[in-house]
Amino acid sequence: MKKLCRIFCLAACIAMLCCACGSPAADRSDDSNQADATESQHPTSDNHVITDTPYVGIVLKSTDNPFFSLIKAGAESEADMLGVQVMVVSPEHESNIQEQADLVSTMVNMAVDVIAVAPIQEEGLTDALKQAEAKGKIIMSVDTALDYEGSSCYIGTDQYAAGYQQGKYAAELVSESDNAYAVILRGPEGNKTHTLREYGITDGLEDGNVYVLGAEDCNCEEDTAEETMEKLLEEHPELNVVCTTSDTMAVGAQRAIANAGRKDVHIVSFDGLQEATELVRIGELDAVFAQQPYEMGKLCVDYAMKLYNGETVDSSVHTDIELITQGNAEAHVDEINRLLNHKGGK
Repeated sequence: MKKLCRIFCLAACIAMLCCACGSPAADRSDDSNQADATESQHPTSDNHVITDTPYVGIVLKSTDNPFFSLIKAGAESEADMLGVQVMVVSPEHESNIQEQADLVSTMVNMAVDVIAVAPIQEEGLTDALKQAEAKGKIIMSVDTALDYEGSSCYIGTDQYAAGYQQGKYAAELVSESDNAYAVILRGPEGNKTHTLREYGITDGLEDGNVYVLGAEDCNCEEDTAEETMEKLLEEHPELNVVCTTSDTMAVGAQRAIANAGRKDVHIVSFDGLQEATELVRIGELDAVFAQQPYEMGKLCVDYAMKLYNGETVDSSVHTDIELITQGNAEAHVDEINRLLNHKGGK
């Protein structure tokens, strides 16, 4: 019942926005109106053409992860600046695969022109994506790339390359050790993003002469990572490197390592959110490789407009990553908080 209420509220919100704003997207359901809109475009004084703007729907993975809050903030900031209408929604938890599919299906039946999705699990979205394509919606992905043939563009990190950098950096931390052994704590099996990061981390560690004992699925959950880490420390006392494919698992792993009194174990994380970065600042984590979710949100709106206006774009648009260590951790947290608290900040 709760899920149905959330989907009904989404439909109501989009409908009200379309009515209240006199949305061009709502008018586009009529081909003649779309033609009128195109004919009404006019050159500005500097000979640039004022293009029509799309209505953009963005479906993210969860509302309980600040990473996706930053994507939302970036998208809304860019939409405000460009005069683009945008609706950003997501399930409450990243494990709610069916709810995300329902949200995409709901948007298919609304007056949105572009649907950007951060897929939790692509297989669960196939039917909804086919419906979107059949109705002429432009499909793109953010944060996690879609393999779906009808997807026009991916905005986000080059996951393998970033993971490789993470693994190489972690290997350098133990380069003077006679023997170095690592484990990887990863997000859910079947999640393309975490799989690519795991592959990159593994290759980076092995190229740095670190033996990888294995990868453990901790489902991006702090408590699961803590419990898993406790067992790994008992089973592998030789372990001295831990890499995680998201910050939540690094926080749990750090707690287990601290409780075990293992100051010789290095931890390198991925994402760059507040809690993990604060642990870097106080020296409890070695480093975190930070993504640029706010920039992803901005680019999502920018490229939705490009695609809507018929521009040719690259199939993948990769955002940067930044190495966060003790020296720049405080400044990084301050910047995250600024962006979350002031979406118009640049």
